Amino acid sequence: MRWLLPNIISAFDNVYSGWILWNLFLAAIPLLLSFSLFRRQSLANRWFLAACVLVGIIGVLGLGPRIPRAVQGLYNLLRDNSGGGLLSLLELLWLLLVAAFAGLLSLKIFKTKQNPQGWLWWVGLVVFLVFLPNAPYVLTDIIHLIRGTSSGEIRILVVALVFIPLHAIAILLGFEAYVVSILNLAAYLKQHGAKAMILPLELTIHALSAVGIYLGRFLRFNSWDLVIDPTGVIAYTLDALTSKQPAAVIFVTFVILTSLYWVMKQITLGLKLRIRYARQGIDALD
Repeated sequence: MRWLLPNIISAFDNVYSGWILWNLFLAAIPLLLSFSLFRRQSLANRWFLAACVLVGIIGVLGLGPRIPRAVQGLYNLLRDNSGGGLLSLLELLWLLLVAAFAGLLSLKIFKTKQNPQGWLWWVGLVVFLVFLPNAPYVLTDIIHLIRGTSSGEIRILVVALVFIPLHAIAILLGFEAYVVSILNLAAYLKQHGAKAMILPLELTIHALSAVGIYLGRFLRFNSWDLVIDPTGVIAYTLDALTSKQPAAVIFVTFVILTSLYWVMKQITLGLKLRIRYARQGIDALD
């Protein structure tokens, strides 16, 4: 078994490049925002802080393999905008302004114990919806498993004992973050007397997430591209919605998201009910 650990490390270096932790980090962002915006009072401040720290650590570990590419991208951005005149300077200032605003927004949302009633809450809602497709996006990361098994560089034992369980856990955690995020939104709507809006809003979110997954997996857009290049994202989105093949892929993705969400929703609510029964000393079998 001495060969097992070196083979696992080699497999991760050649195939994964930290995608699991990075994608789980992106999936956790809307989850944290959902508690901040919709159910902040249900989570103690110390637990919310611990969750933020944990998510931050996951993000740092996931970003590690991407640092060289990120530094190169930043260098290219600064180089391209250094001699581009007033328009390029305005684009660079816009990115810096967005980064500063994002940091300020994170601090404000974290310090707010109750649901804000002003513009900050609505901005947070937009950020939540923009990042939400990152959670079900982990479903498409099965491509890494296919790539790893088809490369012939990874032993079957490593695939069976490490890669498949790891994929299952990562996909389950990412999609559960999606489910809980929407359930928190549903609880907020119910609390404010808008229960009738829950189902239409769930379907709308699934549709928007299907579009986001297509843009991310096939066109390689990221959530922040809506800020950096909004016109490009809108143009590609309209092209996808008006073309047969992309529209078919988006529709199939919507059906899969809707079906899996319904199943995971029942499981999540069932587990929540079992926990409540256990705390009250009620046997669920009675």
